[in-house]
Amino acid sequence: MKHPLSGMCIAFCLGITAAAYLAIPFFVFYLCSLSCLIFSIVFLKRNLKFTIFILCACFFLGASLFSNSRILPEHHIAKIVPYKSDAVSIVGAVESDPVHQDAKTSFILKVEKLKINQTWLKVCGRALVRIFKKRDFAYGDRLFLEGKLYRPFNFSREFNYRGYLRNKGIYLIFSVRKDSLIKRLDENISNPIRIFAFKIKKKMRRVIVSNLSTFSAGVLNAVILGERQNLPDYVRDVFARTGTAHIIAISGLHLGIAAFIILVILKIIRVPRRPRYLLAILLLVFYCLLTGANPPAVRATVMAAILLFGCFLERQANIYNSLALAALIILSVNPGALFEVSFQLSFVSVVSIVWLSPKIKSIFPEELGKVRRLNLLISVFSVALAAWLGLLPLIAYYFKIFSPVTILANMIVAPYMTIIVAAGFSLGLIGIFFPLASIFACANELFILALFKIVTFLVALPGAYFKLSGVSLFGVLSYYAILVIIVYFFHRQGKSRQQTPC
Repeated sequence: MKHPLSGMCIAFCLGITAAAYLAIPFFVFYLCSLSCLIFSIVFLKRNLKFTIFILCACFFLGASLFSNSRILPEHHIAKIVPYKSDAVSIVGAVESDPVHQDAKTSFILKVEKLKINQTWLKVCGRALVRIFKKRDFAYGDRLFLEGKLYRPFNFSREFNYRGYLRNKGIYLIFSVRKDSLIKRLDENISNPIRIFAFKIKKKMRRVIVSNLSTFSAGVLNAVILGERQNLPDYVRDVFARTGTAHIIAISGLHLGIAAFIILVILKIIRVPRRPRYLLAILLLVFYCLLTGANPPAVRATVMAAILLFGCFLERQANIYNSLALAALIILSVNPGALFEVSFQLSFVSVVSIVWLSPKIKSIFPEELGKVRRLNLLISVFSVALAAWLGLLPLIAYYFKIFSPVTILANMIVAPYMTIIVAAGFSLGLIGIFFPLASIFACANELFILALFKIVTFLVALPGAYFKLSGVSLFGVLSYYAILVIIVYFFHRQGKSRQQTPC
């Protein structure tokens, strides 16, 4: 197998998908996985049989992990839900960076105790807490809360909110009114590294908000801190219609820019080459934790870490195996992440770029590639077109929109983001340690307003986007099947032309 880890990852994902739609007990998947693993060891020296059994083992392992993630212990909070009208008390630890929006505070709580009918019960599980007033809580606080506990409900047929939360391991919502009893029992009881990361994030947020306009602060907080709650709806809409919504969410683009900035700074301060790569990996992991460690950020961090570690060892990393390893790490921790839109968009975009962009670039005459500026333009176009082709059906399926302007938008906006991210980091980090944030504030305002002007101009072009009534899952799968066949056919044709003697 050319990319063994990639094949195992695909089998693992297929197993998760099968377990999600088939009502088969966990122990069946587990026994099948164990049996296939044993057979793969038996046929270790027989390449074909070993490959078949190891792929089957990965398939059933993915299925068993997903099935096991849906089995809740008897003392899980989801199994002890009172009537919605009954007030209960909860003790637990804040497990996420609290979000403040519209005089409301929300966060994920790791529940430890539940008081119901005057009886305290020791429980486990996570709940999404919504407090209807602003409270200055932080990750790692242990809280006592009074409120009402209920299962999430779906707001529309188009979006399964309950399934969305379940894929994150959240089965219940805990609503706390303004006049309810709220106490902080303890502080800093969780992971000290994440506590420190969120403290830095809070300070950067304060610097950004105090030095920029509300509009620019909302955009910059989304771009470099992963906080999108204060982003106006019309801004989200404009970026979505141009197919550039990924630039206002932490993704591989942002991690790549951050890695470049880190390496440049470390080189300027004369950190030796090999320690420079290891230090860059640690700083990228810290930044990933700071932004909340969402699937796209974790994927980009793992891939960047593998690439940098390869530079440390002076060996070239395999991009497909790096991508597969990132997916396996995320799905091993949370198999339900496979069904999150952000996970799918993140991985499909990278696969499309890596697989399609070299083939698109090869279509252009070699003479054009010898001109530096033309070669750069062709490379940028190839990457933008590859990403658009790869994401086209998913965006149509989830967001019901078709955006031909996406190719042009990404060719302009993606390189421009380097300036915004660099300026944003300068504002946030320097503002923490030195009273010089105002020096960078005007530049950030200018860059962000220019970005919005560019995007609004692009979305106003004739035929920039079209709204769709809906796309079926069968249509999505058919598109990818046809795309693979077309690319494979033309790639074979190109090879045969190269091998034909003149």
